[in-house]
Amino acid sequence: DLVIEAVFEDRAIKAETTKKAEAVIPASAVYASNTSTLPITGLAQASSRPQNFIGLHFFSPVDKMPLVEIIVGKDTSDETLARGFDYVLQIGKTPIVVNDKRGFYTSRVFTTYIMEGMAMLGEGVHPRSIEVAGLKAGMPMPPLALQDEVSLSLSLYIAETTKKDLIAEGGPLPAVHPGFAVVQKVGGEHKRIGKKANQGFYDYAGKEKSLWPGLLDVYPPKAEQPSQQELVDRLLYAQANEAARCYEEKVVRSVADSNIGSIFGWGFAPHQGGALQFINAVGPAKFAERARELAAKYGARFEPAAIVVKLAAEGGRFADVV
Repeated sequence: DLVIEAVFEDRAIKAETTKKAEAVIPASAVYASNTSTLPITGLAQASSRPQNFIGLHFFSPVDKMPLVEIIVGKDTSDETLARGFDYVLQIGKTPIVVNDKRGFYTSRVFTTYIMEGMAMLGEGVHPRSIEVAGLKAGMPMPPLALQDEVSLSLSLYIAETTKKDLIAEGGPLPAVHPGFAVVQKVGGEHKRIGKKANQGFYDYAGKEKSLWPGLLDVYPPKAEQPSQQELVDRLLYAQANEAARCYEEKVVRSVADSNIGSIFGWGFAPHQGGALQFINAVGPAKFAERARELAAKYGARFEPAAIVVKLAAEGGRFADVV
């Protein structure tokens, strides 16, 4: 009835897998790709029945993470969506439905958290302060440790693949996040690719890990360090603002899906009630004001999303209209 493909994030490998699977499954079967970044509409081009093609994005570790992100491609039928939704419920997971855009919702916003942590490192913030700020923000893991889990080599590969795709599509290349230079230096130049190789931002010995001492030589901490609150704000505002952009662009279909997806998908500070609820709690006007302060210091990525500015002007908040 349904096949889930979970091969490496490579278009050619996925296309070959799609064709081989479709040759032996019933014509009515749903074919789902467990991709975290590659647009479903593009992957469905390898399918002889794109109406039966859908994205089912599981999170790692799959046995512990409760969310599944269901991605609807341009040709995905309502029946296919319904069957995918039913399947996710049958296996005891929580589904959210998102529209097909590069990075979808969860991967796109999650990336802002680890990238902001690495940007701080590049600026001369002490790595221990960065990691403490991640935990103080309420995140389940600090950003540098989390990047090690994801692996720096995978981040480099995805960045290269994304760049090639965008050039092939003739679209504009997005601004490069300042945190990416850190991935290139630590993962590329120093070949410290993460936990899977027992060396990344941390050194790993069995279950024990400690920050790589050489990190302080590569990125010497500045004499004057920012406050912990400044670091916490950067980590939370980067994520919440990107979540607001995803809602604005209709990548996510509801405020509830945005909030649930942020907590269950990548562990956005659960005590905040979700990424958009965090903006509600701060108040859109105050959020926009603080976001502009951060933008003036650290770059345009912090400029408040247009929808936040609109809500601030109207005295509104994020709420689903029934």
